[in-house]
Amino acid sequence: MPRVFRLPEEMRPKLARPMGRVFSEKAVGTSEFKALARLASMVVTVGDRVTDTLESVGRTPDVQVVDGFERRSKRDLPDVPYARLVKVKNPAGRLTAAAIEGMRRAFEGSKPVRVQVEGEEDLMAMLAIAMAPISAMVFYGQPGVGVVAVKVTGTAKSRNRGILAMMGIEEM
Repeated sequence: MPRVFRLPEEMRPKLARPMGRVFSEKAVGTSEFKALARLASMVVTVGDRVTDTLESVGRTPDVQVVDGFERRSKRDLPDVPYARLVKVKNPAGRLTAAAIEGMRRAFEGSKPVRVQVEGEEDLMAMLAIAMAPISAMVFYGQPGVGVVAVKVTGTAKSRNRGILAMMGIEEM
């Protein structure tokens, strides 16, 4: 049976808060947002709409994590280029060993790469922050709020690795 890691209930409220700077839908078109995307050493997107958004401001994500859904509604996968495809299965509210390994392969190989999730990518932003190199930017959607931009720092990596450790995920 595949290994599955569940987010502890007591952690859910903490993760409901954005992990970085929030840009409203209007603010996504600003020069400040575009500069964050264009100047980053690496861009990682988690979510179909966010992936579309970064492409629309002129930055193809180096790593894009998508599932073909937006707010629980089926949609077409983003029309955003990628050179490699990594497919993983991952249920909502959990992280599978396959999803962890898929993200690891995405960061190790050539870019741009798409991680296509069968299931849900909701917790994979934590993996992205924990695995991305220092100075990368991770963008993910915050439903009803906008796009969250997280600059990967040692502190951000430690915070996310700590949450992942609480889920039983030790190896990053």
